Amino acid sequence: MFKNLKQENGYSLLLVIFTIAFISVLGITLLTLTANSLKMSANERDDQSVFYIAEGGLNSTKNKVKQLVKITYDENRKKFNKLPPDKRKPEKFKSDFIDAFESSLEKIFEKNQSTYADTVTFDEQFNEKTFANVTVIQESTEQLQYKITSVGNVGKKTRTVAQTITIDLGSGTGSGFSNSAAIHAIKNIELGGGKLNGDVVSDSGKISITQESAKITGKIGTTPDKFSKPSWMNVTNEIIGNVAFPKDVLPPFPDNEFTSLSTRPYTNSIQVSIDGNQTQLSLENHSIKIDGGGNGHINGYQNFSGTLPLTQNMYLKTLIVSSGRTLSIDVGNSDKNLYIDNFNFTEGHLNITGSGRLTLYIKDAFNLKGSSSMNNTGDIGQLSVYYTGTSLMDFTGDTKTKASIYAKSADIKINGSGSVQGNLYAGGSNINVEGGSYNHDLYIYAPDAKIIMRGSGEVIGGIMAYTVNTSGGSTVTYKPKTIEDTISNGGLVFEENNNLTISNSMLEVE
Repeated sequence: MFKNLKQENGYSLLLVIFTIAFISVLGITLLTLTANSLKMSANERDDQSVFYIAEGGLNSTKNKVKQLVKITYDENRKKFNKLPPDKRKPEKFKSDFIDAFESSLEKIFEKNQSTYADTVTFDEQFNEKTFANVTVIQESTEQLQYKITSVGNVGKKTRTVAQTITIDLGSGTGSGFSNSAAIHAIKNIELGGGKLNGDVVSDSGKISITQESAKITGKIGTTPDKFSKPSWMNVTNEIIGNVAFPKDVLPPFPDNEFTSLSTRPYTNSIQVSIDGNQTQLSLENHSIKIDGGGNGHINGYQNFSGTLPLTQNMYLKTLIVSSGRTLSIDVGNSDKNLYIDNFNFTEGHLNITGSGRLTLYIKDAFNLKGSSSMNNTGDIGQLSVYYTGTSLMDFTGDTKTKASIYAKSADIKINGSGSVQGNLYAGGSNINVEGGSYNHDLYIYAPDAKIIMRGSGEVIGGIMAYTVNTSGGSTVTYKPKTIEDTISNGGLVFEENNNLTISNSMLEVE
C-alpha cells in the first residue's frame, strides 16, 4: 500500500516572504508617519517662529517710538515752559510736539508719504533669513494714536501682528510744581503755637512742638529722632520721614528788564481826561501823583477821570496814589509793562481794566499801606509784580492785594488786617506774617527765607521756605493750588512724565 507523504518545506518560504512584506509595509508606514510628523513639526516651528519674529519686530519698533516720545516730550516741554505765560497754550504744546515728533520719526525710519517703515532683522534659523517689516502710521491727530504693524518673515512664511499706541501728553499744570503740604521747609520748623491744617514736612531739618497750643492735623515729615515735643504732650500724627524739597523753586529773576532801564527813556507826558477833556499832560520829574479831594487831582490838576490809558509800555520815576484815590490802568486788549523806580500807595488803590495783563517792574521802593489795594476787584492773573529793591516790601494796615509777586532780595512784611492773594516768590531772608491778616489763596515760595507767623495771621494755601516759626494764634491751612500763576515759571507748564504712552492689546492680522 502506498502512503500519502506531506511536504511542508514550501510553507516556510511563504511565511518568510509574508513576514518580510509585512515588516516592509509597516516600516514604510512608520517612516511616512514620522516624515509627516517631522514636516508638521517643522511647519509648526516655523509658524511659531514667524509669529515671534513679527511680535519681536513690533516690540522693537514700539520701544523706539516710545523713546522718541519721551525725548521729544522733554525737549518740547523745556522750550515751552520758558515761553511767556500768555504764550503757553495747550494747543501750542500739542502742535509743537507733533511737529517735533514727526521730524524725529523721519530721522530713524524711512518715510513713504504718511507711513514710516522699519526693518528689524534677527538671527538665521535653519539657514533661513528671519526679519520683520514694520510700519508706523498715525491714525488720529485728535487722540495722538499711532498704529504699528509688523510682518514677520521666516523663509516664505509670514504672519502679521498690529498694535495701537496712544500718546498722552497730559494737560499741564498751573505752575512748575505744586504745593503738597501746609508747611514745607528745607531746615527746621518750630511750632510755638497756632494751628497747622495739613502736613508739616521738612527736607532735612527738625520739627519741634514747643507749646501745647500748636496743633497739626496732617502728617509730620521728619525722622523720629528729629521730632520733639513736650514729654507730657500726646501726639498721634503719622511720622513719615523727611520729604525732599523741590529744586528750582525760584524761577530766574528777569534782571534784563531792569538792566535795560539804563537805556529806556522815562515817560515825559501822558494823555488823560481832565475836566472831561482829553489832555496831554506833561510829567514833572517823570512822575505821577494822584491825591486831593473832590474828583481827585493828578499832578495838581483837578477833576482827573481816574483812568490812565496804557497804549504802550511806560517808565516812571515815581507813582504816588493817596487820599483814598483810585488809579485805573487801562491796558486795552494786550499785555503792558509799567516800569517804576518808586511805588508808593498810602490810602490809594490800583485797578486794572481791559482784557490784557499788567506787569509792574518796581526798581527801588515798594510801599502799600493803610487801606490801599492792588487789583482787589480783578483776577490774580491780571497783575504781576517784580521788585528788585532791597528795602522792605511792606503790606501794612488793611491792604488788599491780588497778584503774582516776585521780590528778588527784599524782606517782606504782611501786617495788620489786610490780605495778599496770589503767588509770592521771594529771594530774601525774612518774611513776617503778623497781626490779623487773612491771606486766602496765598502760596509762598521762599527757599532762602525764615518765615515767622505770629499774632492771628492766617495763610490758606501753602508755605515753602528755609525755616518756619509759628506762635500765637496763627494758622496755616493747606489748599491745593488752583489759582493762575503769572511769574515766569507760572502759567501753564508741563512737568516730567514717564507715562506718556498707552498700548492697546496686540492683535494678529489675517
